[in-house]
Amino acid sequence: MLGRETHQVSFFDPSFVCAHLIDKKSFYAKMREHADSIISDNDFADIYSSDNGRPSVPPARLAKVLILQHHDNVSDRQALNMVRFNILWKYALNVPLDYAGFDASLLTVFRARLLCHQKEKLLFRKTLALAKEAGLLRGQLDQVIDSTPMLGRGAVKDTYELIRDGIRRTLRLVDPKTRASLNLSLACYGKKSAKPKIDWDDKEQRHQLLSSLVADARQVLSCLTLNESEDEVSAELAQAARLLARILSQDIDEDNGTHPRIRQGVAKDRVISTTDPDMRHGRKSSSGTFNGYKAHITKELTSDIVTSITVAPGNRPDGEETERLLAQADQDTSLHTRSVCGDGAYSSGAIKETLHRHGIQLISKVPACTHGKHISKEYFHLNRAKHEVICPQGKKAERCSRTKDGHIFIFSRETCRACPRRHECTTATRTGRTITVGPYEEYLRQARRYQKTDAFKTLYHTRRPPVERKISELVHHGLRQSRYRGMRKSRLQAFCIAAVVNLKRIFKEQKARYDWIAPLPALVPVPT
Repeated sequence: MLGRETHQVSFFDPSFVCAHLIDKKSFYAKMREHADSIISDNDFADIYSSDNGRPSVPPARLAKVLILQHHDNVSDRQALNMVRFNILWKYALNVPLDYAGFDASLLTVFRARLLCHQKEKLLFRKTLALAKEAGLLRGQLDQVIDSTPMLGRGAVKDTYELIRDGIRRTLRLVDPKTRASLNLSLACYGKKSAKPKIDWDDKEQRHQLLSSLVADARQVLSCLTLNESEDEVSAELAQAARLLARILSQDIDEDNGTHPRIRQGVAKDRVISTTDPDMRHGRKSSSGTFNGYKAHITKELTSDIVTSITVAPGNRPDGEETERLLAQADQDTSLHTRSVCGDGAYSSGAIKETLHRHGIQLISKVPACTHGKHISKEYFHLNRAKHEVICPQGKKAERCSRTKDGHIFIFSRETCRACPRRHECTTATRTGRTITVGPYEEYLRQARRYQKTDAFKTLYHTRRPPVERKISELVHHGLRQSRYRGMRKSRLQAFCIAAVVNLKRIFKEQKARYDWIAPLPALVPVPT
């Protein structure tokens, strides 16, 4: 049953006993002041029973504990100790000094409730509403977008261990009769079974182990009949079997049709962990790799408020999240994005065309168009309507052929041979110069012209750096490392951290509205 916070004051209330010890400008004092406007028990009324069972710990209090937990970047157990023993936390939560707290597992249950009822974004949306009330978000939004790695919690393993863990996970869910009917070649799939002991420097032993693992995996899969319409256990078994089948298909090739071998290279969208199948290999630069997710954020330029945040697989390109992030920010703030600034990862023609369609200006650097040491196609005049390309010498391409993504314009060999600038333009001998025009050529050409102007340089170098500072602040509160396994839980963590960062900004902008608390009168002995 839904429990509710009471405002009954006791002699152990921190405002009586230790208010003079609390910095009135601190995050904890501001949390106490704005507690009712941040969150209330009514926000969670639909995920608790109204008339059945014992009263719960007030969900608003649990939500505030989540905020404080991510503000101080502590674990569930440490958060419980803070609730019990830390005066700052007791003051922020508005609980008496003798409040004993609750079991640490209750935070896990509360997070599960939020996920089951799709309320993982509630706290973050509350901070956006609070920012609008404070006048920080108004009019049209000028935003900055970027991403940062979020390391996964699951264990990353090689192909041998992925197959073994996949078999172990599937066998744990099958019925005892089916498990007994299997004749597996290796006895290493028990809960406490050790790894097969081989000489890993011996290629033949490695090949034999791989053959045994693949044979056992296929035997397990052949014995299962997957039916997603069955009960919950069968659905979990189907999921485990699909994961095992995917590991085999992504990592194993058949040598001459009979002997399995590890596939060369990395398969597209490769699963790297059985404990967290959502994790992926990621890359932020040519040398910087990571395993896990990417956190994508948008930040409003003037107010410094995080307007949208999400978590995506680590191998997904940054630009793919642009439209979703901006649409979510517009929906949550009920405001329209006027412009967005991002680095080169957001400068593709497809993104520019999409944002132009929504009336959003994109400020980002487009890679220079080069053709080796020869004249760039930027110097060729393009007329898309007439399907013609004219070179710097005034000659028009004779042929035009359609491709899957655009057109190829081809100058004749005779035209290029007679050109005095041929050596600056092409080395082709069988034909003349060829110009490839993609579907977004106009957007890219316009962007390259604009980024050469002083107005773009001033705008870009003014707007881009603040998002790096905001990401650094998010990382300080725990965004770099996921606390949980699974993308949805990691996304809940990101929402909580973004809520903390927004509250810090809102509190900083608010004027202190505290009155000194009058001291309690001295106790007078009752006459006898």
